[in-house]
Amino acid sequence: MKKGEIPPILAERLKNVSLYDLQYVFLGSLLLMDYIIIQTPGMIVKTVLGIALASSFFIPFVRRFTLPALPIFTWLITFYACQFIPTEYRPSHIFVNLLPSLERILYGASLSEIISKHTHPILDVLAWLPYGVIHFSLPFVFAFLLFVFGPPGSCNVFGKAFGYMNIAGVLTQLLFPNASPWYEMSYGSAPADYSIHGEAGGLARIDDILGLKLYGSTFGNSPLVFGAFPSLHSGSATIEMLFVTYLCPKLWPVAVAYTMWMWWSTMYLTHHYMIDLVGGSIYAFLTFFVARQFLPKVEPEKPHRLAYFGIQHLTISNLWRSIEYSMHFGGQRKADEEVALKEYDLMHGVTLTLDDGQLQDVYVLTEPDLDQHQQQQQVGKLTKQRPQPLQPIRMRRVDSYENDDADSVPYLSPHSTPTTSEPTSPVTPYSPVDLRHWKN
Repeated sequence: MKKGEIPPILAERLKNVSLYDLQYVFLGSLLLMDYIIIQTPGMIVKTVLGIALASSFFIPFVRRFTLPALPIFTWLITFYACQFIPTEYRPSHIFVNLLPSLERILYGASLSEIISKHTHPILDVLAWLPYGVIHFSLPFVFAFLLFVFGPPGSCNVFGKAFGYMNIAGVLTQLLFPNASPWYEMSYGSAPADYSIHGEAGGLARIDDILGLKLYGSTFGNSPLVFGAFPSLHSGSATIEMLFVTYLCPKLWPVAVAYTMWMWWSTMYLTHHYMIDLVGGSIYAFLTFFVARQFLPKVEPEKPHRLAYFGIQHLTISNLWRSIEYSMHFGGQRKADEEVALKEYDLMHGVTLTLDDGQLQDVYVLTEPDLDQHQQQQQVGKLTKQRPQPLQPIRMRRVDSYENDDADSVPYLSPHSTPTTSEPTSPVTPYSPVDLRHWKN
């Protein structure tokens, strides 16, 4: 490569920039505003953290985690930054009576007020579990299960969808501030202002049961006190359950039951009105409607992630290698696939097997004639001539053949090169995988 010349891989990626990549412009702009607004930690600490996050996108292995999780990072940082926004830059009016009035018009009464009237320690615990425990742990647990048992790429789509839905929710709460039911119970219809601290509502009883001041201090220092609409507890539960039914449609009763459980707990603990819950679920459905366009197809006969690569044994080492060699093809563009194929080399001597006797498309890069190349290296040491570089090839197995004759079986040519001219196939292309180290 000549001095000052752009690396080939970077040049290839720059060629394939599209409107889809504008999402990173939006996220970067939002993070930049957060960087300017946030006062604590100080300039040095937040600069170091910003550089660390930006640097992670240039580390091949690390970026497989940080890039899909960027919307989630942006949501959390933006939520934290809300507390530092000066009052003069916030909406001047906080809606106190709008949500309860709409609820009484739509449902005939304030359901949150009715449900929260009758309390009991057992009911407190039953409401606390989904609202205060499962809500914060389930996204991590489900993302792990989706990574292990879902098709490659599905976990990335879930992370982005989850993050974007919460970003939309936080921005709505910031620009359209509304008081929660606990405010109505404490202050009535009195006008609200940003000097009022949040309250734990029914979670204060959990603090009494546990002998802690966990939720009292947490909600008292909430960065976004007047964020009743939409309910992100409802939105998170709904989008998680939509992905559950995507992975396993038979679990739809569990998905509905969990969402209803979350709805009841938020009203029982006086944190949301019914209309907030419906609004949160609408945000989740709209996000999932967009995300499903990028989701890979679930194949029921493949019990886990590795089966999509033709590996039947589920082991930790194989899962770890699948991170290195898999690429996001749930919403992957063809151009990205071409670039990725040029980035990976798979050593000579790969043995590929068929899944259940069915041929399917597989993309592999290999180094043909490795022995010959090594011989050239030995000769080169004597003749002081550089050996010819290895030429990567693409192997493609097509879905079906009209006969089983030897002439009809696809073969590998050591002089083949990657090409963008490919026959159409309904089967999603797989990522290059180093099968030499994987046990089938």
